[in-house]
This record gives sequence, structure tokens and C-alpha cells, in this order.
Amino acid sequence: MPYVEKADRRKLEPYINDLAESIAKELSSKPNKGGKKIQQQEEDLPGVYKRAILEISDAIIGRECGKDAPPSTPAQRLGQQIFDVAKRQGGSIRVGWLGNFNYSITRLIQIVPRLMVVNLEWQSEFRYFIYAMTVGAIEQCALDVRTRKVPSNVEWVLDGLVGTLFDIKDEYKRRVNIPYEAVQIKKSGDCYDTPYRTEVIEVKDADGNKGYQEIGRDFRGITHKKSEDKSI
Repeated sequence: MPYVEKADRRKLEPYINDLAESIAKELSSKPNKGGKKIQQQEEDLPGVYKRAILEISDAIIGRECGKDAPPSTPAQRLGQQIFDVAKRQGGSIRVGWLGNFNYSITRLIQIVPRLMVVNLEWQSEFRYFIYAMTVGAIEQCALDVRTRKVPSNVEWVLDGLVGTLFDIKDEYKRRVNIPYEAVQIKKSGDCYDTPYRTEVIEVKDADGNKGYQEIGRDFRGITHKKSEDKSI
């Protein structure tokens, strides 16, 4: 969510970091069952994310409904800060907190895995399993949020939260998982062999740094192509 201005990011980041640290601490405290502590942590990740995201969402819903219950958890404090930062901006509060919500969750799902690596709990902050568990949690939260009961004049709040959660998931796919998949395709070969598909090609920027780009191609009639695709 690049739309959140730097001044507002600075107001949100301490709360995001506090929540991320509490999540990492909770995961790190998991008992080592049969030498499978990391596996247990990764399996517990979506449950911890869901609880935090729903607490954040409920805090925002409460603010929009005029309820100012004192927050008692890092997630609740972040939720209220997301709303309050937008309120202090002036103008349209709803536009502000939607962006702040997007930014906060986007940062949270990056910081938690990084902390697990820094704390020497995990060896890698991104693998497909972590990605799948994260997006699964986000989607489940979107479905759960829409079941909340609110006055008809604030039902738009639920739609806004649901839309933003799916946007976060889609952006996470585009910005993180697609580049990861490109690296894996170059490493192990593609798994698609349909007549029409994208192909990952290597590109370099002006400084010679290597990257990957997808292009759409027509492979009809082509049995061998000159690339690193080992599946053909």
C-alpha cells in the first residue's frame, strides 16, 4: 500500500512492530514436540494471524460505530491507531483508515517471518508453505468479517474491510509470490505446457542486476524451445 504517506507510516509503525513482536514471541514459545518446533510454528501461523487481523478489524468497526472501548492487546491498539491516524488527517476518514489498514497488514505479514529468522527460529522468511498459510488466514478473515452484525448505515465498513483484505492477498501474490515462482521456474522448470502460456525470461536493469519478467507466448507447434524450461 504505497499510498500511505511517510508521516502516517511513522505513526503506525510502532504499533505494527509491537504486534509483530508479540506474534513472533508467541510462535517462538511453542513447545518443541518431537523435534518439530518449526513445523508446529508454521502450522500455528494462520491461527495467530487470524486472531490478530480480526481484533484489528473489530477495533475499526467499533470506532466507526462510535464505541471507544479501551484496547487491551497489541492488535486492538493497532486497530484503533489505524482509525485515529486517519481521523487526524481530516477530510474523508474512511479513505484514510482503509489505506492504513492495508499498509499495516501488508507490513505485518512481512515483519513476522523476518523476526522469526532474526530470532533464529526459522531459516527462511518466505517459502510456499508460509505464503499459503498467510493468504489462507487473510481470506478466512475476510469471510469472517462479513458475518459481523452492524447497523445498516455502517455496513459499508464490512465491505471495505473485506475488499481491502482481498486486495492485500492479491498484492502479496503479485509483489512477492510471483517473483518467487519465477526463481523456482528457472531453478526447476515450468509445470505448464499448455499451447498458450506465459514464459519467464531473464532481464537486466541499467546496472546489470538480474531479474525476471513474464511474457505471453503462443507455443502451438513448438516441441522444443531454447530456454531454461526443463519441463518441455
